[in-house]
Amino acid sequence: MNNRLNSLIKKIRYKNKTSFVLEMLGFETTQNTLQKENLIKDELKETIYETDTISISSPEQAAHDMDYEIVTSLAYETTITEEKGNYINDYKTSDFTHEFKPTNITEQFKSIWINLEQRRKWLYPSVFILITSILSFYVFNSYLNTQKEQQSNTKDFVLLSESLNTLYFTLDEIIDISTDPFFSKYDISNASADLQVIESKLIQYQSAYKRLSYDFENIANYKNINELENNLFNHLSLIKQLDLLLSYRILTTEILIYTNLPTSADKDTISMLTTELSNISANSISNYEKLPLVSQFDNHNNILFQSIKIANELHGQYLASLRNKEFQTTNSLILSIDLNKEFVKNSYEKSLLKFKNDMDLLYDSLISFP
Repeated sequence: MNNRLNSLIKKIRYKNKTSFVLEMLGFETTQNTLQKENLIKDELKETIYETDTISISSPEQAAHDMDYEIVTSLAYETTITEEKGNYINDYKTSDFTHEFKPTNITEQFKSIWINLEQRRKWLYPSVFILITSILSFYVFNSYLNTQKEQQSNTKDFVLLSESLNTLYFTLDEIIDISTDPFFSKYDISNASADLQVIESKLIQYQSAYKRLSYDFENIANYKNINELENNLFNHLSLIKQLDLLLSYRILTTEILIYTNLPTSADKDTISMLTTELSNISANSISNYEKLPLVSQFDNHNNILFQSIKIANELHGQYLASLRNKEFQTTNSLILSIDLNKEFVKNSYEKSLLKFKNDMDLLYDSLISFP
């Protein structure tokens, strides 16, 4: 009998757990619960009132055993009924699901949201502090990089200024070379290379000086930024004028350049002279067209143009006199060619002198860079 009661209790517990699982899945279990309660009551009744075959030795003993069995059965019935009633009552107090609701997932999201809401009080300040720290680090790092870059630029600028101030004396030498007709084409080319070095440094200075700040109260020869700009402009103007002059001089060295002209010649020599004089005229015209415009050489430029035209005429007359073997006429034409070239040379030297005077004045106005 005890084994049967234990089996029944296990069934009740198993069925209640099944009902609870079904309820958690969202199914209605109210009617099943009622049916189970009725089934439990019926099974309890059958179990309680079910008897086994007992052999009674005597009426007194039978009455005693029956009283004992009734008391024992009532005790078990009371225990089981109380346990069942408490379990069912507790189970009835829970809310039954009347329709399907995915409560598990919803409750999980709800719990997560509640946790986030609870942490909102410290989450927002933490995020704000983190973002502020990142921005502060970025600003501080940018400031340090800017300071380092400015210090590097200042150092490079100081070196550039010192280099320009050293090359200041080189400009005087370049002016002397470019305005002295004694120097050859090779010397002029070297002076042009030195001038390009100075010009490149001046361009670097021009692109860098505006990025720096100056304390003009402690800088000699300068009162404000305008004076610095004027000095830079004068340097660039001098460089530009010298560059034009050097180009002008290099081109003029290829204009009306003659070898010794003979007073008499045979046919082959006359043929070679014809080719040579034709090349001289062609080269002179080509180089003349490439001459840069220099204000101090306007007069020379005009004289040179006329001299090239006269030279072409003299070349033809000279070759004709050679063919005709007119020696006196040939000598006169050679003299005319030389005078034509000498006239150009005199005009050229006057223009060089004028240019030198102007460049000396401009050079004297230059000031060393701060």
